[in-house]
Amino acid sequence: MTMTLTMTTTDPAADEGNDSNSSSAAARYAAIHDAALAAEGFPDHSGPGDPWADMAELFRHDPLRPLDANLSIIAGYLRPTDALVDVGGGAGRVSLAMAGRVDTVTLVEPSAAMREQFYIARRGAGITNARANPARWQDTLETGDVVHLSDVTYFVRDIVPFVTQLHHAAARRVMITVWRPPPGDFDAELHRILYGAAPPHWPGLPELAAVLWEMGLLPHIIPLPALPWWIPETAGGLTDEQAIDLALRRLEKSDDDDAARNLVTANLDALFARTADGLTPRWLAAAREVLVTWETDAPIRHSAPTRHSGESRNLAP
Repeated sequence: MTMTLTMTTTDPAADEGNDSNSSSAAARYAAIHDAALAAEGFPDHSGPGDPWADMAELFRHDPLRPLDANLSIIAGYLRPTDALVDVGGGAGRVSLAMAGRVDTVTLVEPSAAMREQFYIARRGAGITNARANPARWQDTLETGDVVHLSDVTYFVRDIVPFVTQLHHAAARRVMITVWRPPPGDFDAELHRILYGAAPPHWPGLPELAAVLWEMGLLPHIIPLPALPWWIPETAGGLTDEQAIDLALRRLEKSDDDDAARNLVTANLDALFARTADGLTPRWLAAAREVLVTWETDAPIRHSAPTRHSGESRNLAP
């Protein structure tokens, strides 16, 4: 299913220069980001330290594995002659899987722990056309034919200059994937059922789409079919005990937290759908990755002059 954002009553070009109107979506995006950050929904990625240091290995996958349904759709947009730039691409879960389908791969990843996992995966697969740049995206001059990023925009407060740089860096296409709901909101319904309230939500697809609209971009928004790869229990087939353990883990409660265990047990049928095959978590069943993509041949609004000139294909580590 492919859905294209289309304008109905408002033409973005008609609002050119109207800052109070054109900045509203970006301001809402920043406010939602700030509320989630204040509630410690995610670490401050603009600060010192490496927020991925303790979990980077989780994101290292075999680059030579068969592509899942979501990656297959992404691969369909690539050409053998492409220079692919993967922004905040972590351990190369996506970019290294695409290395055999493009000319070059450049990972832009400031996390040292993630880059280490990228190098391990690259070496293990014998990939020679991929390199890593340790800079933050905002500080790099990388360009390519296609710029891709997955699960990055949630953590970007100043989204307009970030997207502007993506647009100017891509000679042909930008590809952004986000989860709907965002990973930090996967368990919002779980919290509401058990505790009556959920933490502040992360900036996700609705907020991002609104910003892109105000920038004059009308991307294709494509729901992808695969369930969250890091939560295999979303497929269902759980025993009662496995279901309770999943809920406790998602709540970040210990196994010996009797109060939390009793609360989950008392609400088991509200939290899980029961079939002949076992239990399926209701609150996770609708989570899907979404591809947001557009071609970069059209101008955008809120656009600062690009710093980039030419493509960067130096494959030195």
